[in-house]
Amino acid sequence: MKQTGKTTVFIRYALSYTAVVLTLFFSIAGYLYVRTNRHARQNLIDSQINRLARIASQHESYISTMLNTAEQIGLSPHIEPFRYDEEPWKAYDLQLQLVPYTSTNTFCDQVYLYFSGDERIYSSSASMTLNMFSRMVAYEHLTQEQLTYVIRSTDRLRILPSQRVDSKLVDASRAVTFLIPLGANPGTSKGLLLFLVKDSVYQSLFSDAVGRDVNTYVFQDGQVLACCEDLPFTWEEGAAIDTDRSGVFRRQGENWTLVSLKDRNWGLSYAAILRNADINAAIGQEIFSTLAILPVFVVMCLALALWMARRHAEPILALTGLLPEEDGTAKRDEIQQIFSGIRRLTTRNMELATRLERALPMQRHDFVFQFIKGRFSTRQEAVSAGKAVGLEIDRPCYAVILCSGADSIDHPFEMNQPPFDGLPGFSGAGVELVVLKAQLYLVFSDDRNTLSALADLVRSEGEAGGGRCVTAISAVHTDFDEAPGAYLEAAAAYDNRFVMGSQQVLHYNDISANVTDILPQAQKLTTSISQSLALGSRELLDDRINDLLHFLKNTNMSPFAFRMIYNSVIDTLAHTYASALSGSENARELYDIFSLSSCQSIDDLDDMLRRLCDFLLSSGEHTNDKAAEEDEIDQAVRYMEEHFNDPEISMAAIAESFELSTTRFSLSFKERKGMPPLEYLTLLRVEHAKDLLAGTDMPIRDISVQVGYYDPGSFIRRFKQVTGETPLQYRREHETVRSGSEEEMP
Repeated sequence: MKQTGKTTVFIRYALSYTAVVLTLFFSIAGYLYVRTNRHARQNLIDSQINRLARIASQHESYISTMLNTAEQIGLSPHIEPFRYDEEPWKAYDLQLQLVPYTSTNTFCDQVYLYFSGDERIYSSSASMTLNMFSRMVAYEHLTQEQLTYVIRSTDRLRILPSQRVDSKLVDASRAVTFLIPLGANPGTSKGLLLFLVKDSVYQSLFSDAVGRDVNTYVFQDGQVLACCEDLPFTWEEGAAIDTDRSGVFRRQGENWTLVSLKDRNWGLSYAAILRNADINAAIGQEIFSTLAILPVFVVMCLALALWMARRHAEPILALTGLLPEEDGTAKRDEIQQIFSGIRRLTTRNMELATRLERALPMQRHDFVFQFIKGRFSTRQEAVSAGKAVGLEIDRPCYAVILCSGADSIDHPFEMNQPPFDGLPGFSGAGVELVVLKAQLYLVFSDDRNTLSALADLVRSEGEAGGGRCVTAISAVHTDFDEAPGAYLEAAAAYDNRFVMGSQQVLHYNDISANVTDILPQAQKLTTSISQSLALGSRELLDDRINDLLHFLKNTNMSPFAFRMIYNSVIDTLAHTYASALSGSENARELYDIFSLSSCQSIDDLDDMLRRLCDFLLSSGEHTNDKAAEEDEIDQAVRYMEEHFNDPEISMAAIAESFELSTTRFSLSFKERKGMPPLEYLTLLRVEHAKDLLAGTDMPIRDISVQVGYYDPGSFIRRFKQVTGETPLQYRREHETVRSGSEEEMP
């Protein structure tokens, strides 16, 4: 029975996949057939047009040569009209003058010259009367009188179509005759040239027809000048072709295709006739070559379809086997059995889902602590974590609320229950802070006013059981990275509950703090501490921390203010060296916002900062199991520390010395030191310049040379880029600090 079910599922999938493969095959084959047929036909037409263009170009080149010859003879001072009866001796000179023109025209069988008013015709080998020439050159379609009349009356370019010429003067059975007046102005011509072009010249033009299955024609004013008849068309049928219309026509019981090139110079047109059967045969060969590969792909696709059918049938049967048997019911389709089984399993697992929901408050508790501590690296990460615990925190603003003081509050309020659910557009959760004996609420809202209303509601609910509930709220924030600062603001407002009067809710904005003015000044010291860590110098790091300590002790500020400053310093270091802290949970706890809020003195904060910096330095020193490439980076660092004052130092040269590409060297250096090599070199130079500026009276120009800058302007720009102030401002500032220190000494 099981084997029968397996076969049924396999056949079902196999037939479905086969139908899809065949449908795709016929669709692709039909598309390729139509496309190939259209393109192949167009390619054949285009090839004939290109062929006619080549013939036209060569033919018109011959005509241009004959026109130039007529113009040269007409303008030549050595060839002047004369009458043979009066000056017979000039006939001999004229024959000599015609020799070069005859010998250079390889496409022309013979050239004859006729002067108006004279009854003789001349060539390079003989001269004779016009009547004698008409008798000796017998044209197939012209009588003697007609030929004489044509020669006497022609005053512009005239072409006689290809026809049989019987004469001992012309070495050709058929020829095309060109009559061209002498000189540049045909209307005032003093004579004409008669060129006899052999029909073999035209046949050589038409010889590129492949397979002798194309008729080619040259027309002028509706008459055929020359043609190559490889198909069963007569000369008269070719003359009846309408060259103004290209396309398919029917003649002699067959379909033919006409391709024409019209409106050329001197009224010339060119045409080619192809048998449609030959065109279709060529197209068929191309279509066959294009579609021949498709059966191979069809076989491969069918094999793949059978393999996929087998692969898909096996898990369906396996799932069906795992489901319990349905007693008393008819055998159903395997997919329906799976659907029914999953529905039963879902029903049975509802109890498990209920148990998981009971653990949701604990998960929210953990999320709030992680958010306040700034553990989420991106906003999207925080939003995803909030959704996992049922909080929609992707809202424009948020705040931190602290409350305590009422005996009735023994646990945080559930903000998804009355009366909080009456406020629209917010989401939040609360946790208990055992150390402060207070409740902390993290609330997100679409409206700033809703946050204040939530704080009032928390206070009123806390006082509902009697007693006073102290409630404090931070400023409104939008950036998730400011979460530690928001907690410190709420804690600061909460700490000021004894001096802020009897107002209902304590707002952080009501505290008069000078943090706004102090933070930009402290930021310079924060940057210098981060740079000292990058250089890896404990002595330099100790000096920079002492500078920060001196700044805090000599600046009038509240405990909240220096907590905010230390939060900014430690948070900056934690984000800059996140990779060093990521592998150690103990290191993460060195920066705990709740520990920071309990610090009451600058010395407590100083100890926390030094422990964090010491860990970061130690993590950089105890990396002995590095690759050989990192050992080379260490050597590069030592070289830069020893030669930073060399203006000619080059990153490309350093990379080449260690057989590294410049790009690889830069990436490895940045991965190791946290900054590009050129920035590290600039930092070395600036730190050395600081010592010279603070400890000596050397001119700034000399100091710039001492640290590796030829140009003082470049040195000043780099110094300000790193420190935020010019070298002169830095010197004056440290002169003031030294003066103050000397006054403090007993």
